[in-house]
Amino acid sequence: MGRPNTLVLREMKTTPPHSSSSNLLADRVYETLRGHIAQGHWAPGTQLRIREVAALVGTSVMPVREAFRRLEQAGLIVTEPYRGASVRELSIDELEYVYDVRIMLEPDAARRGAVLADDAAVETMRQHWRLLESAAVHGDIAGAVAQDELLLSALFSAGNNPVLTGLIQGMWDTCRPYKNLWVRDAVGHGLSRWSYLADIVAAVETRDGESAFRILEHVCHTSRSTVRGILDPLSV
Repeated sequence: MGRPNTLVLREMKTTPPHSSSSNLLADRVYETLRGHIAQGHWAPGTQLRIREVAALVGTSVMPVREAFRRLEQAGLIVTEPYRGASVRELSIDELEYVYDVRIMLEPDAARRGAVLADDAAVETMRQHWRLLESAAVHGDIAGAVAQDELLLSALFSAGNNPVLTGLIQGMWDTCRPYKNLWVRDAVGHGLSRWSYLADIVAAVETRDGESAFRILEHVCHTSRSTVRGILDPLSV
């Protein structure tokens, strides 16, 4: 089993069992474990034992137990009788469902954002593109995923529809393990796989919503096909 981020763990201290501090500790444990799973440090199928995880994060079992409950609700782990918890396995069916939703929501959010983006939003997107370039060059998968999402979040937020943006960002927790597979494959091809983000930034610079829509719709389709081929080489 992988080890949690040590920087985060150094900041986590066991606190007295008061209600507010206990809730805060549970929140911090949850965010640490969620990030560990979402960034691919624990592979799908990894067994997670409460006492072992509690020892790793330096807390009692209670905040870890609460974090496991919330991780299961978020669809990131599964629990089975007599086997305990494990990181959720990936499947072709779920991949199809997730990308069906992405294709319905994200291109429209990109179109809205491109039309309404101000200069500050465009500059934020440029900054995340530069950081993504650096992450990709250095093979930093977690960093590349994070910058990809931050760039797109800046675009979607410019559309001034917080409900739409929130739905997309919430869905990314489910989608991220699949995105990690895409990014691992993309890192091996240099920056070419991310050229679409430069194209989206260019579309936003000219407030071209239709181009932004078409670019992201195409990327969602091709990304799904790539990940499907990784999960099941015989499907392509």
